[in-house]
Formats: sequence, structure tokens, C-alpha cells
Amino acid sequence: MILRPRHLPILLALACLPQAAYAKEGATDGVRRVEVTAARLKLGDFVAGLGELGETDLGPSPAPGVTRLLTRDDIASTLESQAIQGVRGIPDAVRVSRKLEVLNPEKLRLLAADAIEASGLRPGVELKSVQLPALVKIASGWDKVTATVPKPPRRPGSWSATVVLAFEAEGQRLARVAVPAIFDVSPAAAMPDASKGDALTLVVKSGLVEVSTRGTAGDNADVGDTLPVTIRTSGKVVRARLVARDRAVLEGSTP
Repeated sequence: MILRPRHLPILLALACLPQAAYAKEGATDGVRRVEVTAARLKLGDFVAGLGELGETDLGPSPAPGVTRLLTRDDIASTLESQAIQGVRGIPDAVRVSRKLEVLNPEKLRLLAADAIEASGLRPGVELKSVQLPALVKIASGWDKVTATVPKPPRRPGSWSATVVLAFEAEGQRLARVAVPAIFDVSPAAAMPDASKGDALTLVVKSGLVEVSTRGTAGDNADVGDTLPVTIRTSGKVVRARLVARDRAVLEGSTP
């Protein structure tokens, strides 16, 4: 038989048939599938009826979107490292994945509003609206949602910003979702906490010793910012952190 170029696609398709069949069989080769919601794997995720022993830690859960294959030997080795032996019912192999949760726009809107409110907006900065994606999938089991809001501008009026929502479980970050938001900044909120030229009390602390002196703000700043402060008695300029509208702590000293 003479092979012609037009026969090549057929031969390639036939060559792939055994591999395709093997791959399909491999997906149902008896490996048990388990979805978990916690940040750590427990023995009870794979073996039922162990009571307190089921809380035995078997290591971190896989990241969202990633699976982890555990064999009987893997589990037995981890148990032996914790001086646990004789556990029956351990599967030959188990493929673990994180369970995913779908957040609809309404639920995400409520979570975003609560997290933004709890983030500590400046007085006079008000959330007006958020623009939400149609569908968000994150690992199930989150127990905390926090929001990171950029620093508002020093101008009143409407302000658009991207807020980052972080979903966490037992201190482990599961997902971050970027949410465009619109805020209203009042004239008072656009003003800095301390303006250049304002009088400040400069505090220097070292252990139990605290010394205060008069200073002058060398720049506009908000509470938490570091700014130059001129010591009035000597004219020396130092870097200090603003801890209140009229009070700053010398950088490097204990607040």
C-alpha cells in the first residue's frame, strides 16, 4: 500500500486512539475524589468513624484550582510520624481538591460593602457604589473578608478606585477579588490631618523615658504618615510619624 499525504491525518488519529482510551480509563481508575473546605487536611476527611483521631493533621490542603494525590503510603507515613498506627480503612489513593463556592453579585456586593466599611474609611469618605463581576468562584470555607482601599485624593467630589477584597480561612488567603468602586469625598475629608506649618507636639520615647518638645509640620500628612518636623528650639529637622492631628513620634522611637 502506498501512503499518500492525504492519509496522514487518518493515521495520526488512529495512533492516538489507545492513548485516549487509556486516559479515559485513568480518570476512573478507582482513585477516590475528595473535596475539602478547610486549610488543613484531616484524617477524618478520608476515613470515617475515627472520633477524635479523625482530627489528626495530614498537612495543608491544596490551593484552589490545584489537586493533590495522596497514596496509602503517604497517609501511613504521616501517621507514623505522629506515632499513630493500626488505622484501618485508609484508601489506596485519594485525589484532594478545594471545594469551590460561587458568589452571585448580590452576595458579593454585601460582602464588599461590609468589608469596605470595616476597613476604616476617613470620616467624610462615603461608598456610593461598587461594580461587580457577573460571577466569582472562590475556595469554600472562607471565614473572613477584608478590603484594601487606596488612600483618597485631596480633592472633594466623586472618586473612583479599585478595592481589593481578600478572602481568608484560618489566616490563609484563599482568593483576592478586584472590585471597582465609586466614593464621595467631602471637603473636610480632602483636607490633610496636619498641614504644612501646623504646630505639633513632638514626642521622643526611649523605654520608660518620654520627652516632648514643640515642632512644626514640614509637609501635609495624615495620621500614620511620616513627615519632616522642625524642632522649634533648635531648628533641626527630623522625621516623625503623625499619630494624631497635633502629635508626632520621632521615627525610630517607641510610639
